[in-house]
Amino acid sequence: MAFNSTFRKLSLPERQSLLDAGERLMFKPGDVIVHQGERLNGIYVVFRGEVRIEHGIQVVRQTVIKRKDGRDSVKEIPGRLSVEVTRLGRGAIFGEMSFVDDSPTSASVCAAGEVEVVFIDGGKVRSKLDEDMAFAARFYHSLAIVLSGRLREANRQARGNRPRAAPQAIRADGDQAMASEAPDVSVQAPGVQR
Repeated sequence: MAFNSTFRKLSLPERQSLLDAGERLMFKPGDVIVHQGERLNGIYVVFRGEVRIEHGIQVVRQTVIKRKDGRDSVKEIPGRLSVEVTRLGRGAIFGEMSFVDDSPTSASVCAAGEVEVVFIDGGKVRSKLDEDMAFAARFYHSLAIVLSGRLREANRQARGNRPRAAPQAIRADGDQAMASEAPDVSVQAPGVQR
């Protein structure tokens, strides 16, 4: 699967070990998987489906109401507005920024349809990172490549250069997925039959 390109610096057994350490979770369309500002303790891998990355901002809506004395009054109603930033498809990871810097999430992640993810507990990953420095170097190098690709894509969009085909998902390696791209399924989620 595309997870192989996300962690392409890791060996196939190391990639499979990460997925085997994870927990499979299912989400329905519109379900919020991660709330903006939440503290995470792990990394998510999109195994099936697509997720929306959304940034939320606080807004105040003003509405005119009639008071008991018949006069108009303005009432302020706090709310939240979400803006879709991008979509991530099969094999992409999310939650990696919070994993790296141990900060609350900078965006919400919602299921764009039926979605299956694998949640890899951060404690398990950190134990492996602590005991195997070569693994740690390859793991963080892989994350750096993913984050760099996403930053480049965000910079292109900020300059007004939109992806070639807007509805397509951005692959885990930051490149745009092609419709004809065949999935690489050499690594599978725990409990999934090939």
